[in-house]
Amino acid sequence: MVSYLDIDKELEPYGLCLRGGFVENSTYLLVGNVGSKMWKQFGREHEDWIEPNPMDNWTRKSMDALAQKIGATVIYPFDGPNYAPFQFWAEKADCVFPSPIGPLIHPKYGLWHAYRAVFLFDQAVEDVPDIPDEASPCERCFTKPCLSSCPVEAFSQDKPFKFQKCIDFLNKNLEGSCMKYGCLARQACPVGKQYAYEREHAFFHLERFRRLAPK
Repeated sequence: MVSYLDIDKELEPYGLCLRGGFVENSTYLLVGNVGSKMWKQFGREHEDWIEPNPMDNWTRKSMDALAQKIGATVIYPFDGPNYAPFQFWAEKADCVFPSPIGPLIHPKYGLWHAYRAVFLFDQAVEDVPDIPDEASPCERCFTKPCLSSCPVEAFSQDKPFKFQKCIDFLNKNLEGSCMKYGCLARQACPVGKQYAYEREHAFFHLERFRRLAPK
């Protein structure tokens, strides 16, 4: 029988880890990153930087090979336009909650984590952990600094993310704090500060968000 712990060890060389799982006809195991461990493994080969989606390409190449090795089917969040419901799956598998600014928040890792793939198994998997019984850290956060730190007020508690305001600001401030340090609203969250993405890692994601945004 396949073991959750064994698969988790197979992911270590990629800087990735299992982020929980659940059973629904098949066994679903979520693969993701915490902090910048993955960033330190990504980009070691020239082909890892093929545009326009180098990290997605690297993820596919790496996880396709591992899925074949462990006998799993693999699904990616960037395969579309019929995108898989990764946020829904994450809330079924991991201790995460919607945050005021959109990304799922984890009580330990804060906003500094992501889901890169799902492994599907037709068989049972040993040692899949239960989800800890914890509340969202946002329930204890009364000041909500994430909502007041964006320089163009792109986030609010009860309104959709003002996507175009964010993009316009980034395009006009390529040397500004957002591009240097990453999203300031995300940086303002007090949860999981020790897992915050390294500067180059944060810049990579924000730069691709800016460049690939619909014109």
